[in-house]
Amino acid sequence: MRKLIIHTWLKRFLLIAVILPIALLWGEFFTRTLLPQNVDSQMNIFQSDNLIGFTYKPYASTHEKGREYNVLYQINSIGLRDREYGPKKKGVFRILLLGDSFSASHGMPIEDSLARQLERSLQSIADQAGVTVKIEVINAACGGYSPYNYWKAYRRWASILNPDAVIVVLSPDDYDSSNAFMQYIIQDGMILGTFRQGQKQHIENKISITKLRKWLSWNSEFYILLRNFLYYNDIVGHISMWMNSKAKGQNPQLEPYMVPQTENITKAWAITFSYLQNLNKETNKDGIQLIIMSAPMKLEIDIEQLRQTLSASGLKAQQININQPLKQITDFCVQHNIPLLDPRVALRKRHKETPCYFVYDGHWIAAGLHAATDSIALQWRNLQLPPWNSNVNKNQP
Repeated sequence: MRKLIIHTWLKRFLLIAVILPIALLWGEFFTRTLLPQNVDSQMNIFQSDNLIGFTYKPYASTHEKGREYNVLYQINSIGLRDREYGPKKKGVFRILLLGDSFSASHGMPIEDSLARQLERSLQSIADQAGVTVKIEVINAACGGYSPYNYWKAYRRWASILNPDAVIVVLSPDDYDSSNAFMQYIIQDGMILGTFRQGQKQHIENKISITKLRKWLSWNSEFYILLRNFLYYNDIVGHISMWMNSKAKGQNPQLEPYMVPQTENITKAWAITFSYLQNLNKETNKDGIQLIIMSAPMKLEIDIEQLRQTLSASGLKAQQININQPLKQITDFCVQHNIPLLDPRVALRKRHKETPCYFVYDGHWIAAGLHAATDSIALQWRNLQLPPWNSNVNKNQP
């Protein structure tokens, strides 16, 4: 009897071993023929950095591909996703932009990025007012950075680029600075492991699985089709969010908004604000204006997105305060006399007319960036922040 069972299972295993490769090959052929997909590009554009943790590699170039975008990622000679910059010329007012993927403008071409749009919005106001100044906004942001990295990135680039002002783009999920003082082991643009000073360098155990997933994403259109369905399908997404909320006790996306606030988030914000306080001390010492811009998450602007997120999490509306992270950021800025710029009103108004965020992504698209930067530029001028209060505008009426 036992031999019969073993024989039966062996036959099933051999049948699966024969059928599965054929099914996968047929799926790949079917996808490439009838439902062609954009495979991921190899984002081999990162390198380790002893000060910040990691940066872009100078002169790296690739295309970032997704369901809603296919854009060029071109890195300049010093490791920024931006054009080239030489020594600052007379009459130029330089702004150093620090942030994560929101600021680096994930999914957007560089000419439509936050840096370029803010530069154009500020320059337009200056030109209309007759202020003789050339404004440059330098994009020193990088996807995956936290406020700890913003602080360290300032130290990396300030002496090289000589900025007159620094703007930090801070979003509600910036409470997490758990990567502080991390060093990264990076190979072919992929993070193989992390360690802190004094710790032994090691490669993560799951790297073989990660490598397989990466290889499939670079080579298999069938894999991309399945991944996109599972990742972007509303039903699957709701199930995934529901399972996450049950497993962790709350939905991570909503955790910063929950009332009462969890001890984990309160402690995390305190650590994050300590790094921003360090940045504030250094910019003050250098005589450079620090400005914080609060970037709202999609669920703060899109009512339907908030409704869906609440529904999937099982939380009720009264269990969250959508303005809670903004209030914490505002309180910090008031305490340390840091100007705070907030584009929420403009974004909500514009989003009613046209989408400001990707459909399947939480990042801004061109319309959102344009609405945000126009609003921020006006607030910047109305608060009489540099260059409006500097010598360049003495002749302004």
